[in-house]
Amino acid sequence: RLESLRQQGAQVHAGDCADAAYLERAFGGADAVYAMMPFDPTAPGFMELQRTQGQAIVSALQATRVPHVVALSSLGAEQPTGTGVLVSLHEQEQRLAALQHSHVLKLRPAMFFEGLFNLLPGVKYGGSLADAFAPDLPIPMIATRDIADAATAALDQRGWTGHRVRELLGPGDLSHNQLATLVGGVIGQPALAYQQLPYEAATQGMAQAGIAPDLAELLAEMARALNEGRVRSVEGRSAGNTTPTPLQALGPALKAAYEALP
Repeated sequence: RLESLRQQGAQVHAGDCADAAYLERAFGGADAVYAMMPFDPTAPGFMELQRTQGQAIVSALQATRVPHVVALSSLGAEQPTGTGVLVSLHEQEQRLAALQHSHVLKLRPAMFFEGLFNLLPGVKYGGSLADAFAPDLPIPMIATRDIADAATAALDQRGWTGHRVRELLGPGDLSHNQLATLVGGVIGQPALAYQQLPYEAATQGMAQAGIAPDLAELLAEMARALNEGRVRSVEGRSAGNTTPTPLQALGPALKAAYEALP
């Protein structure tokens, strides 16, 4: 999948991002690094794997003294507990804070529009857009392409010093009732409704869909934190953290994914 980038001049270093020695080889000589912690939603032990990867990333950055680091984090990462999966990003931000030889920019984006793809089976087989979020709660949401643009610009320009945080809030806030209306219009079901699930039911549904049980519980805890107002923008919306891509831009891909479901 990286062959097209290789053909454009990229050097491809395949390896395990929990392996600090591999990361040292990849980071060596770099002017800037974009650091994120991937995960397999079906694999158990989410927090343990995130910690292992996070420690390997910071260890390699310390060893190579990369001048500029752009790190993917999230809204809510300033809170140490009670936010589910976001606690892993709080812990990583704390590790990154120990870097003394790097200028670090922590990107804290909002909820991804692309998360809607995970809800499409429930629409097709259950008849509603279902999740644990409160139906009328306005939530900042963003297209991942806007995060990529912000990260790319930061890596290219490297116009900051010290340790900084930048929120990315998408083009506007949307409730899940509004999401149901938008998704319904895209797939030809204008009457599509949103159904709020109890946290336990949401956890069970995610586990039945193949998500590791421990991760399902953490995702439900994150939804609770959003519903209770504990995960929110610290900066407040501004021209600097509002990004351009609307949900409607994902319409063709959402429709295609929905129609491709068996």
